[in-house]
Amino acid sequence: MSTPAPPTFKIIGGDGNEYGPIDAATLQQWAREGRLVRQSKVWDSRANAWVSAGDVAELAAVFGAPATPSPSPPAIPAPLTAPHAARRTNPLAIWSLVLSLLGLCCGITPIAGIICGVIALPQIKASGEEGRGMAIAGIVIGVVLLALSLLGLLLWMMLVLAAAPNVIVCQ
Repeated sequence: MSTPAPPTFKIIGGDGNEYGPIDAATLQQWAREGRLVRQSKVWDSRANAWVSAGDVAELAAVFGAPATPSPSPPAIPAPLTAPHAARRTNPLAIWSLVLSLLGLCCGITPIAGIICGVIALPQIKASGEEGRGMAIAGIVIGVVLLALSLLGLLLWMMLVLAAAPNVIVCQ
């Protein structure tokens, strides 16, 4: 006749993540450290279910009251979702827009803005960061300013070449 396996536990931490499996001694230590409270959800391998930490017999001494099931129906736990933190904006998307807009004053920065935007788009897609609109705007503004610069250079060259026959060369 074999002895039954000791119970194992898992907990849902305050951050919404699941921790464990752990033994009863570790569970008691975590309760003493304040890592779980009476209302914390604990997976008890004996019950094969999630229960409140206050209902786990091994934690009765830690919480100061005997573990007894509550007479009321169990509360429906809140969905386990991570808190919604503000998503980070991709730095290359920001640089793409800034460098492209600087092209209004400086001639070469739209090229850097286009490059930053093109690199930022796959990074944003892979990481889920914010900034897709900035990257696209940086690319579009950079391309338009680069095209206008090239068109202006072409027109300037045509004017210079058109005026060249009229230039008198002194010897």
